Amino acid sequence: MKPYHLLPLSLLLFCGAVLTSCDTTPRERKETVSREVDKLDERAADLANKTKNEARDVREALARRKAEEKERKARGPVPGKQLQMEQELLGNYKYLSSVSADSMRDAYVFFLQQVRDRNKTWTMEDWDYANAIYKRLNEREEALHDDIILRHATKIKALQAEYVALEKRADVRDYQRVKKEQKQP
Repeated sequence: MKPYHLLPLSLLLFCGAVLTSCDTTPRERKETVSREVDKLDERAADLANKTKNEARDVREALARRKAEEKERKARGPVPGKQLQMEQELLGNYKYLSSVSADSMRDAYVFFLQQVRDRNKTWTMEDWDYANAIYKRLNEREEALHDDIILRHATKIKALQAEYVALEKRADVRDYQRVKKEQKQP
């Protein structure tokens, strides 16, 4: 015979129900079971509705974010803003075509330090500019990749990962902003 603690939970519940139901009629037991099943069905329906509502809210928030992004792209870059952002984020490395393999690591370090210092106050439009600069920085790194020493290449990969993490965090904050605005009348 199996030890008591190894019996399946459903069997234990059944045995407990049988023992406690010795003083009830089959009709009373059926009614009790029916009430409990109805309660479970009601809870399942409530959870399903809640999930549907949450999914609808998420779809609406994502659609709103996409619409905002489409609007930003349709507006295009603000004259002078790209140059300003390049100066802020790249400093002396703003002429990427003249950045050498030996200074590529330093360009990334400078860029990431500026992003760390500024990103908490950025709008999504600011992130659009930063992403364009980051893309150009990566293109330059790819062009010089074979000439970059391994320890610098490793540091660059770590900084690239950090940038992506900061950007994703900004996406989450923006999504939360949109959801919060959705709830407000």
